[in-house]
Amino acid sequence: MFHHKSTKYKPQLKFKTTHLFYSTPSASFIIPAMNKGFFCIISLAAFSTTLGIGVISPFLPLFAQEHEVNGFWVGMIFAGFGISRGIIMPIVGKASDKRGRKLFVVLGLLVYSIISFFYSIHESVVQLMLVRLVHGFSAGMVMPIVMAYVGDYAKAGKESVTMGALNMVFYLGLATGPLLGSFIHSAFGFNMVFYTMGGLGFLCFFLVLIFLPSDKNLKGKPHENIIPFHSLIKYNFVKAILIIVIVISVILVVFMSFLPSLAERIHIDMLHVGFIMSLSIFLAGIFQTPFGWVADKMDAMGRLIQISIGTCVCMLALLVLPFCPGFYALLGAGALIGMGSAVSMPPLTSFAVEIGHKAGMGNWMGIFTASRSIAFALTPLVCGVVMDLLGINSVFYVLTIFSFFGTLAFLYFAWKRMKGEKI
Repeated sequence: MFHHKSTKYKPQLKFKTTHLFYSTPSASFIIPAMNKGFFCIISLAAFSTTLGIGVISPFLPLFAQEHEVNGFWVGMIFAGFGISRGIIMPIVGKASDKRGRKLFVVLGLLVYSIISFFYSIHESVVQLMLVRLVHGFSAGMVMPIVMAYVGDYAKAGKESVTMGALNMVFYLGLATGPLLGSFIHSAFGFNMVFYTMGGLGFLCFFLVLIFLPSDKNLKGKPHENIIPFHSLIKYNFVKAILIIVIVISVILVVFMSFLPSLAERIHIDMLHVGFIMSLSIFLAGIFQTPFGWVADKMDAMGRLIQISIGTCVCMLALLVLPFCPGFYALLGAGALIGMGSAVSMPPLTSFAVEIGHKAGMGNWMGIFTASRSIAFALTPLVCGVVMDLLGINSVFYVLTIFSFFGTLAFLYFAWKRMKGEKI
């Protein structure tokens, strides 16, 4: 797939166009060709760190009122997590190819657990921003490494369903965050939300430290095909993959960060907002492996079509959100966003695994996950400004337009690659 002129990097990324067929979609495909204990430990670490993204979402209007801040600062509170995470992910991912992966997971979980307790003692919006930045930094040390771990062991022909199983964990973490936060807040108060998150983080830290096998065989043994970003981005297929993952992430982050403000306007309380978010992301999670199983039966063109269909479903739901008159309408639109994500993500991450095998799995997963963090970081900031200038409805209109043109760009670069056009 890649034809690079440099003598130092000579990757030959050729994406397969056929896959092995499964006889039946049984439970065995959830963790294919992988030690289940190993997968469970890695998944628990992923679940714990993903909680931190969405747990704060239902409280964004509350923070805005408490600190008397505008839409820009509401966006910044949510975005701080993604800003620091996006910065650290490529660095950690590349380093893990050279020095091993376990060290980064353990250190990230430790910092993540400690910083969770600081949410309860912040006294200003600036302090809250600092907590979010450190929280994102620690999560960024875990998430790309988890994807690299699983990508390393994904069996050829089963990348979609394997990564779909991991995607399910990420989405369930996102789904649990708002629901858990809303429930604990209603029952025990604000501080208990973050005490719970920190306690779960410490549990994961000790489990990973004790039970995750050492990867000493990687230490001091660099990956032979680590390709830097400036070389990777020259290729059409890499452009297509990064563009569409940003588009899908933009849709999700708009839904999570600005749904509370939209719902508040029609007098829907935080508990119901948390339920809407959680159901949407829960649907995205539980349907990852079935749609991964479907994607693994397809050739490359079929998987590209599946990605496009899922993205269009998400776009349609994003567009209709401002027109929803009440709880059930918002619930339906949120469910569509969840189902669209479930359709598109397994084939997308299967392509990511194939690139990672040639470009350095940690190196590429750091880039891939950082692109998602860029969306999580910049989208709330842009949308906060749009909300201040044009109102909450315009946030969803503007981002739908962006998603539409992003999807067209994805199709354009994918089409150029499928035609065999070279750089």
